[in-house]
Amino acid sequence: MALQNKTGLYYPSQTLGPEIDVEEVIFSQTVISRVLHGYIGIMVPLGLLSGITILAIIIRKKIRHQTMENLDFYLLSVAVTDLTIILYSFTAITRPSYMEITNLACGAISTLFNVSYFTTQDLLLLMFFTMVAPNSSMLSSLLTTVNQNRLATMSVTVLFSILMSLLAASLLGTHKELHTTTFCQLDPLNAKPEYDLVKFTAGFCFPTLLTLLLLLLLVYQLRRAEDSTVKENIQTQKATLLHVAIMFVCRLFYNVMLIRRASLKLCVLSMSAREELLFNAAELVVFSGSSLNLIFTLTFHGPCRLGVWKALHFLKKLCCKSQTYDGVEMHSSTK
Repeated sequence: MALQNKTGLYYPSQTLGPEIDVEEVIFSQTVISRVLHGYIGIMVPLGLLSGITILAIIIRKKIRHQTMENLDFYLLSVAVTDLTIILYSFTAITRPSYMEITNLACGAISTLFNVSYFTTQDLLLLMFFTMVAPNSSMLSSLLTTVNQNRLATMSVTVLFSILMSLLAASLLGTHKELHTTTFCQLDPLNAKPEYDLVKFTAGFCFPTLLTLLLLLLLVYQLRRAEDSTVKENIQTQKATLLHVAIMFVCRLFYNVMLIRRASLKLCVLSMSAREELLFNAAELVVFSGSSLNLIFTLTFHGPCRLGVWKALHFLKKLCCKSQTYDGVEMHSSTK
């Protein structure tokens, strides 16, 4: 039975009206269930393990050297937000069904998720800026100010994300039915189309435009560079480029589905079972993007990769010592 929804848009799998193809619904539910099992079984453990390892390595390095490089600082911040996004992904564990909670609770979860969503986007933009700015005479002075006030810059970034999340929450349109039960996703289906459009604009369009401008500037710098400084800088910060690429690809699919959902609401059309499947898959792609970011940070960021090798070498030595000790004991007992 469909719960009350003023947008007129419902999940086909939860309504099962006469116009809905039951076989298509069953197929879609089977597919999303298998995709979810793959995500929970592979991406979540790898993402959480990579994130925790990154935190441990960077914090240990900070304690040992009493300083933290700018890249380490931003990667640590992005790792924290990516970890929170992975934790929010557990709200999808009920797929192909949905959480049935009040609009108030759903709005609160959605707002908190959007804080992490926007913060990750803004931090990656900031990291890309710090990568491009050193080779630009116009941006170098601004970069110096940013690097000298990292905590202030981080605070402004988080504050901006909170304000954007509150703006999105104000457009949900459920304030008159806070205690009504609804099927909840992190981007609620019963939100007004304005919510989808604002999230698409603020969470994808503007950041993508700024990223494109920075990318063009980077290409220009590579073409005009007379020494290897720019290439060395890119080699050092290749984790940043990977983060930006993963973010764009994963969020492109998700935001295309957000726009499709908004168009269905504006045109008063119904959602098909295939569109429900695609939207659920797009949500899992966003979560997987956070896991991939953490995995690639651990793999391509020099200090993290070195920390992993040291840990593996330590474990290898520990195992060798244990085997040697066991061999000596066995030899003594045979005598």
